[in-house]
Amino acid sequence: MANKYVTEGRWVVGTDGSPRAEKAVEWAALHLSERNEPVPLLIIHAIPETPIPSRSAAATSLVQGRDYKEMLQEKAQQIVSEVADRIRQKYPNLTVETAVVEGHPADLLAKAAKDADQVVVGARGAGAPAMVKMLGGVSDYVVQHAQGAVAVVPDQAEERPGAPVVLGLDDSPQGRLAMARAFQAASLRGVPLIAITAWDYGPYDAFNAEIWAHSMDEMNQMMVEEGEKLIADKAAEFPEVEVTIRPARGRPEAALVEASKEAGLLVIGSKGRGGFASLLLGSTSRHVLREAFCPVVVTRDWAGWKDQAGRRAK
Repeated sequence: MANKYVTEGRWVVGTDGSPRAEKAVEWAALHLSERNEPVPLLIIHAIPETPIPSRSAAATSLVQGRDYKEMLQEKAQQIVSEVADRIRQKYPNLTVETAVVEGHPADLLAKAAKDADQVVVGARGAGAPAMVKMLGGVSDYVVQHAQGAVAVVPDQAEERPGAPVVLGLDDSPQGRLAMARAFQAASLRGVPLIAITAWDYGPYDAFNAEIWAHSMDEMNQMMVEEGEKLIADKAAEFPEVEVTIRPARGRPEAALVEASKEAGLLVIGSKGRGGFASLLLGSTSRHVLREAFCPVVVTRDWAGWKDQAGRRAK
């Protein structure tokens, strides 16, 4: 069993062999194959440190005269090997590594984010009801505790070739990292980037509609100008990326979820300023991750990520 494995600079994804886990693995492999520089994909299958067998499993172990933990390890290795073989056949140029590891999957993936390029998780576990929109225990824990970037692949996410990358724009350190990753993703995919900046200006006053409309126009223009300043360096670095700054009045999560309906990827910083304050710490992040219609990347620290030029954090 591979309790020793390397996560640095890799995309790390967990699997239990379920269709939901398979979706996360497939998404990781597809988009990792877009990278300019080779980045390995590490597929992890976790088993309990002290497994407790069911009655049927205990009986099978007894009949075969084998240790239950040994049987569990062999089954886990079979699962992760079959998943890896399917990915290698579909993406022959992708470096795929596997590991069967003792521990809780949430803890293992959160720790991997310390030096991984990115950790990828499904939004919910295998047992979650199909109609219930919620983060599962593993994804919720990883998003809340991972130091680096985490990609969450929702059940309802569709693959949309040519769809834009959407960025939640803010000037926090985490927001600048989100900006860097969003521009790189848009460049690698050859798609436009939509940068959303949210604002709120109090309740609508029906008796001053004309004044209000004028104020909204001014505020939208100001937000666009501020957004242009924020993205100026990255726009110069990625001149091939077509960028649209989209101001939105109201709660940022509503604008982000609406934009996710036509997006291929949504990238947000984990702790923003202004409209994006408290992401990953409260209702905003949970709402976006629960309701988004495309995969969401949340960034907290540079961890093991490097940009296209091989640079780390500035």
